[in-house]
Amino acid sequence: MSVAGRRILVPVTAGRRDLAERLRAAGALVDEVEFIEVVETAQPEVLAAATLEWCDGAFDWLAVTSRNAVLAMAAVATANARSLADPVPFAQVATVGEATRSVCAGVGLDVALVPSGTQDARGIVADFPEGPGRVLVPLGDLAGPVLARGLERKGWDVTKVEAYRVVDGPGISADTAAALAAGEFDAVLLTSGSVAERYAPHAAPEGTLVVAIGRTTQAAAKGAGLTVGAVAAIPSHDGILEALENAWNTREDA
Repeated sequence: MSVAGRRILVPVTAGRRDLAERLRAAGALVDEVEFIEVVETAQPEVLAAATLEWCDGAFDWLAVTSRNAVLAMAAVATANARSLADPVPFAQVATVGEATRSVCAGVGLDVALVPSGTQDARGIVADFPEGPGRVLVPLGDLAGPVLARGLERKGWDVTKVEAYRVVDGPGISADTAAALAAGEFDAVLLTSGSVAERYAPHAAPEGTLVVAIGRTTQAAAKGAGLTVGAVAAIPSHDGILEALENAWNTREDA
């Protein structure tokens, strides 16, 4: 990838810096910013009860759109000497994106459904079978109603639980904010709608390429007044890096 020497703003969290590390290894000049922090749910007892029900085989499906939700459930299971792979009879998992599917595999969950279309909640709903049965839907506190409502309309009994919360991270340093304002960045990556909203007040001037990790993030960015120059076709780190490279190649060819 032609990122060597390019200055790129990359969102990170305390537990996840792999995108920044990949770009840095490829020669990019990376500025890491913790726009958000992922913290424990405000309803741990509800999450615990739902997770243990899952482990006991009470659900037919788990529908999940975030690796953070899977990790939160796995932590509950481990604390109770259980595994998310426990359900008997067999229960199925629907998810989106390579990152979440990889985390599912890491905790023993075989993914039965990945959307054939858009890799988001709407994609899961579109490809999900008709009910009846029970579906567990663990979400972040900022998640919209699309997944739960869509599955309910297909005849499923949906149990929606808050698995984690997204709060403000340390944010942009004064030096980074000044560099953004001065147009010193070649690109800014937006890895979630929450990141886009927190980046918006510090947005770089026109000419800095802004790349969103997917359509949902793009919509949040536009809602926050940002101009998005490229969008990943698949909401993953590979997808956002491909979109970044394609956008730069297009600019160079113009």
